[in-house]
Amino acid sequence: KQWYQRRVAITAGGESNNGKVEFLQAKLEQMQQAYMDLLEKTDKSNAQLRPATDSHYFESYADYTIHAEMLQDKVRTEAYRDYIYKNKDIFSDKDVLDVGCGTGILSMFCAQGGARSVMAVDNSKIVDKARSVIRSNNLSSKIEVVKGKVEEIEVDKKFDILISEWMGYGLLFECMLDSVITARDKYLKPDGLVVPNRASMFVSAVSDEASYQHRFHFWNDVYGFKMNDVVPDLYKEAVVECVDKDNVISDNCGFKHLDLQTVKTPELEFSRPFQLQISSSSKLTALVVHFTCFFDGDVSIVLDTSPESETTHWLQTILYLKCPTDVLEGDVVHGLIAFNKDSTVKRGYVIKIEGAISRDSAVVGKFNQLYHLH
Repeated sequence: KQWYQRRVAITAGGESNNGKVEFLQAKLEQMQQAYMDLLEKTDKSNAQLRPATDSHYFESYADYTIHAEMLQDKVRTEAYRDYIYKNKDIFSDKDVLDVGCGTGILSMFCAQGGARSVMAVDNSKIVDKARSVIRSNNLSSKIEVVKGKVEEIEVDKKFDILISEWMGYGLLFECMLDSVITARDKYLKPDGLVVPNRASMFVSAVSDEASYQHRFHFWNDVYGFKMNDVVPDLYKEAVVECVDKDNVISDNCGFKHLDLQTVKTPELEFSRPFQLQISSSSKLTALVVHFTCFFDGDVSIVLDTSPESETTHWLQTILYLKCPTDVLEGDVVHGLIAFNKDSTVKRGYVIKIEGAISRDSAVVGKFNQLYHLH
């Protein structure tokens, strides 16, 4: 999401992805070109306003490309569909609020799943097309489409269920969960359900020397010229890439768990400890952040974005280390990971990792870095 704000690199994912990575590569190349075109236009007309305004965020969701990418993500879309269709007792005769409805796919799933009524809210111009799509599928009698920010619209009823696909890169990028929390507190009945109802963030250790060389050492000699001056800035970027599961060299450590029924906005900025045990002797080049969302019910659904699972459009979020370190099986990587909202880029996050690599009682490496997830 927010595809035009970032430059996304994808590394080859191996045969296990069965062409999924190649498909995402082609899609993201199209998005990158659109990003460059839009950025050039914006820089000329309104560059200084970009960090302080939300208009570009909502404008991005008026583009069909980003909706095609999300809808074609079968892992993501079918998780919602299967939860709704396999738990019709939860949705039957219920009033549902869909926050950030986009093309209206979740609203239509809910209507087909037995909901009494659905209010679909989005502040993007895509709502005009969503209204048309819903009409074409003969669901206008059940689904009302409302354009506006969910924080600002006036609604004179309470809802049994709030459903939203709010997750961004690294789970929290785009800060859409803030809007979901506001809507939950204003419009959900006391015994109402948030879908999904739980989310967890994980970190793992990665060894991928080829990707590291390509990303950083490339600048040492560019057609005979030294360009290493750009490298310090590259170390500050949280990079969205597809991580090959064979490059994960540790267990997964859950460092943040969100109960979406009760979580408050201040809890979306935090610092948490983590500890990883190295499972394969190699060179530690990065840490990778991924997330899992849980849809609890009689038939529970798990939406997992880890390297071990099928690739999603969220990929994974890579935190490359300035100083890769040789590690041995049994070594322990431990420290703190912090997520804080970026004060200079609206809806962005700053990630900090600080810690050490221990072998028996000795420290064999340390790290302390900041990354921008924009």
